[in-house]
Amino acid sequence: MRSVDKLHPLLTDLLQSINAVPFIPADFKWKPTFRDWLIQLNQMKASDELDDGQARQLMFEVEQAYNEFKNMLDSSE
Repeated sequence: MRSVDKLHPLLTDLLQSINAVPFIPADFKWKPTFRDWLIQLNQMKASDELDDGQARQLMFEVEQAYNEFKNMLDSSE
């Protein structure tokens, strides 16, 4: 999945979900990262697709954010 029209709603939902979790700090380092991705996607056409490098970077950043979120959950128990 690399097309803007598929990724944009998912990233929007992800950022809204991050903002809705009360124990995630306001300065959670991945918020600006995903906001930047949304800005980048907004500058593209719906039919455009991320290139290999962009897709790989986005996947890496999502995985890193997930791991950090999971660690927060583990440490809050």
